[in-house]
Amino acid sequence: MSRSDAASTRWIWILCLGALWQTAAAATPPGTPLDRLMRLLAQRRHGEVTFVERDTLAVLSRPLVSSGVMIYDAPDHLEKRTLEPHPSSLILDHGELTVKHGDRTYRLDLHDYQRVAPYVDAIADTLSGNRTALERLFKVRFAGSLAQWTLTLRPLDQHRSPLLLILIQGARDDIRTVRIFQTNGDHSRMTLGPPPATR
Repeated sequence: MSRSDAASTRWIWILCLGALWQTAAAATPPGTPLDRLMRLLAQRRHGEVTFVERDTLAVLSRPLVSSGVMIYDAPDHLEKRTLEPHPSSLILDHGELTVKHGDRTYRLDLHDYQRVAPYVDAIADTLSGNRTALERLFKVRFAGSLAQWTLTLRPLDQHRSPLLLILIQGARDDIRTVRIFQTNGDHSRMTLGPPPATR
């Protein structure tokens, strides 16, 4: 997989995982803590949250810091709007990734990228509370309690995946950080904040 394909995979994960935040409070259903967490996260039909992201890349001497807004509409519309330092957007909708930067727009049909599409399918199943589908691609480990938890995802096929692991931390249905580690040493940390102020 090329660096650009690996970056696309990472961005897709950030979009999808970052969309799981601050779901409406509901009665906690029975099952394991992981089952209960996934059901809470899957209840969100719409959300909008601010983010700050810090990317550490092997080819750069200093981390890249960006900030903006993330938007999610169930079941499969995800949008990452970067506002600083340069405006751009990444939109995942019905299996198509659209990248907008300045006056240029690029579109990528994920079904043409067999190494990327399964991850998107897995996230779609995660959003709908389908733990079984997620575990077809990842070894999933839950640590802590619903009050303060860490979710660790490790690819089952570690020889072919550009991802080393993903760490998601939160409290009940509030995701606070998403960290992604790649096999080439690159890693990112996204901190999710409150919804953007209404203008």
